[in-house]
Amino acid sequence: MEVKALPERKISKAVCEFFGVTSDDNHHVYPYTNKDGVPVATKVRTKDPKGFRWEGNPKQASLFGQHLFPPGSAKQLTIVEGECDAMAVREMMGMYPVVSVHSAGAAEKNVQDSFEYLNSFEKIVVCFDRDEPKVNPSTGKVTYPGQEAALKVAAMFEIGKVRILTLGEFKDPNEYLIAGKTQAFKDEWWKAPEHIPTGLKFGKDMWEDINNPPQYETISYPFESFNDKTYGLRLSELVVFTAETGVGKTSILKEIEHHVLKNSEYGIGLLHLEETNRDTALGLMSVEANKPLHLPDVRDGLEPDQLRKIYEDSVCTDKLVIYDHFGSNSIHEILAKVRHMSALGCKYIVLDHLSIVVSDQAGDERKQLDEITTKLKTIAMELNIAIICVVHLNRQGLIRGTAAIEQLANMVFLLEREVDAVDEWRRNVTKVTIKKNRFCGRGGPTAWLEYVPKTGRLVELESEEVAKYEAGGVGGQVEEGWGD
Repeated sequence: MEVKALPERKISKAVCEFFGVTSDDNHHVYPYTNKDGVPVATKVRTKDPKGFRWEGNPKQASLFGQHLFPPGSAKQLTIVEGECDAMAVREMMGMYPVVSVHSAGAAEKNVQDSFEYLNSFEKIVVCFDRDEPKVNPSTGKVTYPGQEAALKVAAMFEIGKVRILTLGEFKDPNEYLIAGKTQAFKDEWWKAPEHIPTGLKFGKDMWEDINNPPQYETISYPFESFNDKTYGLRLSELVVFTAETGVGKTSILKEIEHHVLKNSEYGIGLLHLEETNRDTALGLMSVEANKPLHLPDVRDGLEPDQLRKIYEDSVCTDKLVIYDHFGSNSIHEILAKVRHMSALGCKYIVLDHLSIVVSDQAGDERKQLDEITTKLKTIAMELNIAIICVVHLNRQGLIRGTAAIEQLANMVFLLEREVDAVDEWRRNVTKVTIKKNRFCGRGGPTAWLEYVPKTGRLVELESEEVAKYEAGGVGGQVEEGWGD
């Protein structure tokens, strides 16, 4: 073995001599020392790009080249992923200190072991390989070892100390040297940005965010009082309706579903776990017809062609996808169906209700509600869809099982109805209160919706009727007959 140039790597004899690298026709030998500069190991690389072996004790080895640059001997130091990359940076950048970790997989441990040395430099440039993605054949997980290692290394130092150089033209510094792209590498090296940890952003970098506010994809609710306080239903949000049983949640959902179906360019997916698919379809058709078609005498009063026309004007569309829930209602199955509906073009998903999903499972109901709510919120943001869920109240009037639902939701509507009132008008009024509004903070009593038996529809009470209802008043005689 002798010190000589590495022509296939475009590395000069002078740089090899500086790093103490020797070679013959088949091998490169890279010397490693411990923190005190005492030789402890060598890495021997063959012509095979992936072929190497260690001799000596690599566990005692510091960074490649560390003993050549005294602590704090320059303003900036570069860390690379391989010995030839370190030598290539020396060729291209001249006197600037450069060291190499043993490998991407060992980078975090190597930097930990040499932390005090590295931290002695004012600035650190991390320049690891720009890898092609690697797929784990057993799990399918995609990783980028070099860039992921760079982020782990950068996170070990104070904010502002590390710049991460993500190479633009080639995979690693040696490829720049081989291609004769020294100036391109220098330009990228000097322009490498400071690393800012995920979740942190400097105010000086926020003008574009402020000057270009997000454009929310929004559709209105069918009730104006809802829109006054919510500014509509937005994609990527989780909306929760919570109520005791029998207070009109299904009627409200059907009004919203029909409104979305008729007014959005996107599809809507329905998972009504307490009713048959036929009842789900009839509910939407009832809103379309302005008649309670679930009642036999109303439906029997229609000719077949009339019923067919209502069907074609409402649910006969591939924009509507209904979950055929015969079988499993496991959390995994429900989440899978939400994703499948999204893949079919549904941007709005209604799940009625969460409580029945977890009641089908064994184990801690609170933890299961936490799990499915967290995952639904994540899916809503990931897929940019709006998810509307129903959750029942417990006997204490609180959201059943867990506070996580209210914490994670963007909007929480509370529905209340005097189901035991003597007066029929009062029994048919559902009071809607917004308990949480993350978008703009507007909350409180929002709408008073009267169920009209004649049409099977919900209508908003006018201000005079609201005042009468809140004062304990009663309504007049309920109309007989059905709507036209």
